[in-house]
Amino acid sequence: MDPLALLRKEAITVRRNLGLFLVLLVVVPGALAVGTSVYQQTIPQDIPVAVAPAEDATTETDVRYVRSTVRFFSTPVEYESREAAVRAMEREEVYLAFVVPPGLTDDDAEVTVTVVTDGANAPLSDPAALVVDALGSELDAVAPASVTLERESVGTERTLSEFMLPSALFALVVLYALVYLPYQVREERRVMDRLRTETRLGYVVASKLLFYGVLVVVPAATASAAARYYGYGFDALGIETLAVLGLSFLYMAAAGLAVLFLMRLRQAAVFVNLGLAVGVLTLSGLVYPVGFYSAVRKTISRSLPTHYSLVALRGTMLRGETLGFYSAHLTWMGAAVAGAVLLLGIAIRHYERGGVRG
Repeated sequence: MDPLALLRKEAITVRRNLGLFLVLLVVVPGALAVGTSVYQQTIPQDIPVAVAPAEDATTETDVRYVRSTVRFFSTPVEYESREAAVRAMEREEVYLAFVVPPGLTDDDAEVTVTVVTDGANAPLSDPAALVVDALGSELDAVAPASVTLERESVGTERTLSEFMLPSALFALVVLYALVYLPYQVREERRVMDRLRTETRLGYVVASKLLFYGVLVVVPAATASAAARYYGYGFDALGIETLAVLGLSFLYMAAAGLAVLFLMRLRQAAVFVNLGLAVGVLTLSGLVYPVGFYSAVRKTISRSLPTHYSLVALRGTMLRGETLGFYSAHLTWMGAAVAGAVLLLGIAIRHYERGGVRG
């Protein structure tokens, strides 16, 4: 066969699988390009931080001095008390808390502003130290009083390795739910088409969600074994942690299967789900705080249920918090489950009307 005939053969193959090639060579690269557009700076400028009065005598002017000084690297959010600011920090609503004492407007006063950090948030340990060094002289130059900054850490101190374990576990669940399960279901597409005549397809899909969802305990047990081996002092087998993993798997797997059935089990659906998984891993805040790279990324992250799943997972594993502490995050996850299951039901109905197409 001459080279021209071989090229024609490949062109025919591309034409037969045009949808797959469009997804692989156009949609996925486009999604990756859009994902990189949210990285707008290398120096933090939009990290949410708390500013709170240390006591009732702290005036609005005292708070304003600190708030205006920290704006160059952050988005300050005011809280009524130190306790409220620390609670927000443990929910990762903010990442540092500046506790402002009274007296910043007094020329003769010597005051100390406390910078409270979360010991569990290891990636911010070094940046927080730099913040204390940089802001100390800046605030002292702006305020009439003589001002120093003092750093204080709350909660259990975690190393970067400890901090990354929940992130790694969550990344595995993302790939398991959005890529592996839809791929596995597609491999059984002929069986799926036959089962439509024997039972309701919805029951088959529900059984798969239940079966593979229960198996999430296996990577959780593996992560726990690793944590015990390295002496981390926490595990992933607590009821709260497993609940977060289970809910996260459920809404992501339902969404991935919805894409699969909407595209009638075509191979291109697997690549679409792979693109979704890459987007989730990129934008959910696996390592650095939202706002570290751009305000756009912060907005996107906080619109994704996966971000709240990840925060709750870190909270139950690293901080030992209960799910009640993350009730708002649970609401996000519950809404995501309801929406994804509804979409999956619609997708299955769509598939049942048309059947399998290679």
